[in-house]
Amino acid sequence: MKHFQIDRYKMFVCVAVLLVFSGCRGQHKTHPVEGQVRFTDGSTPMFGDIEFYNAEHQINARGKINRDGTFTVGTYKDNDGAVEGEHKIVIIQNTGSVLEDQFKVKINHNHGGLVDRAYIDYRTSGLSCTVKPGINQFELVVKRSSDQSGD
Repeated sequence: MKHFQIDRYKMFVCVAVLLVFSGCRGQHKTHPVEGQVRFTDGSTPMFGDIEFYNAEHQINARGKINRDGTFTVGTYKDNDGAVEGEHKIVIIQNTGSVLEDQFKVKINHNHGGLVDRAYIDYRTSGLSCTVKPGINQFELVVKRSSDQSGD
């Protein structure tokens, strides 16, 4: 019987160690975050990704920018929000492709304006917010890319 108890103890220790190292230590509480990205002229980008970064917990929350410029973010799953505290923000828009260039004449839809390239890097974006308990709503005003003269 003693041999069985030692094996069970070893198994318990192994499982506990695996849980700790696999990230099952618990998640930080998140709070709903929604908002809208707007250009200085009031129009909105119609696509892209938005990412919030909290340095204290070294964690990101991400979301998609919708055609009306609205967004929600999620940390652990879609739309579950962001952790409390200060966040730096970036906006990423991937544009152009070989297929789009080849079929430009056949493609007839509007992707909207592009944000300035400075917003792709946390060091240059200048966008930030503070997430607090409860529902958080943010309006982010950005500059249009200088590579684009208009829609």
